[in-house]
Amino acid sequence: MPRLQGTTRSTADSHPGSLGIARKRWILTLSGSMLLAALLSAAALGQSESLGIGNGDLRIMTYNANEGTDFLEVQTATDPQQFLIAVGQTIVQVRATNPPARMKALAKQIIAASPALVSIQEVDQWSTGQLDLATFTCGATTQEFDMLRELQDALAGLGAHYAIAKQEQQYAFPPIPGLILPGTFLCVQVVNNVAILARTDLDASKFSWSNPQSGQYSSALIFPTPVGLLPLPRAWVSVDATSHGRNFRFIGTHLESVDPVIRQQQGTELRIGPANTTLPVVIAMDSNAQAAPAPPDTTYLDFRAAGYTDVWSHLFPSTMGFTCCQAQLDNNPISQLYQRIDLILTLGKVQGQNIQLFGATQASKTPDGLWPSDHAGVASQLLITQ
Repeated sequence: MPRLQGTTRSTADSHPGSLGIARKRWILTLSGSMLLAALLSAAALGQSESLGIGNGDLRIMTYNANEGTDFLEVQTATDPQQFLIAVGQTIVQVRATNPPARMKALAKQIIAASPALVSIQEVDQWSTGQLDLATFTCGATTQEFDMLRELQDALAGLGAHYAIAKQEQQYAFPPIPGLILPGTFLCVQVVNNVAILARTDLDASKFSWSNPQSGQYSSALIFPTPVGLLPLPRAWVSVDATSHGRNFRFIGTHLESVDPVIRQQQGTELRIGPANTTLPVVIAMDSNAQAAPAPPDTTYLDFRAAGYTDVWSHLFPSTMGFTCCQAQLDNNPISQLYQRIDLILTLGKVQGQNIQLFGATQASKTPDGLWPSDHAGVASQLLITQ
């Protein structure tokens, strides 16, 4: 996210121009057979939302926390007045998704999976402030939501022990005027982040981490609005970790959602950059690159061609394992996940032992009926064999 059309700042000489609206609306055109496949996928996994016991006890996870909006109104605004209303609608949507309650529900899913490392995406900071109508400028803002802090607080409140191993900013929108109701103006600001959470309560002889790194991709979308250009860079985070004396690199990231050419370039940057190591590599990400159903996205195929193992397809080759996406407001009564884009990929001496979806059952919802996220989390049990 955001699911926007735009121009690009890219390492390639050329790329497609304007692209279609976000993938989350594709669910409206799903056939009955695909819905049946989703139900069969859930049935095949038993809906237990727990990991079994394999040969090793290293558990890792990826989870897109959902920033609370798809920016659909912002995408379709064609003049300053429409854009003003769209910005107001965006913060209304974020508030409706109740990020603090969802982060509590998401924390329960993390605890159920019990991962040593979590790649977390779309943990946003949302702030609002007053608009000076005389000058039509924004002043200071006050933070309404800090999703990463809310998630940390929820984990700690439930007795879990996680620290931020590394955090990196993706895009950041400055305070922008918005209109909520006729005559009710405000300014909205957002900072989008990716991060790695690491457990702090494990014996150091069994698990430890070091060398936190992060960066932004050089290939990035730039979204044109009626009031100016908004750059939308993407980022990666990594740590080097040790499991029972065996070293590996753990990478989290969130690749471009709209432009497939930029997404493919970011995948290349990831493989020749932070993933270019002699250590075994584990990538846990919202790839925005469809692995299922067919046809698979080119970026996904690039990883497979480069020798990466898709743990899900390795362990469940005939099961779809859909991870995305619930409704924009996370309030759809029945799960409508329809594609698999949240991936755990491995390279080198890593064996996938178990893998499971989390946050995709009715029991995972908040007390007011919201899904923890518009994505399901994916957790896997791995064995480093080097």
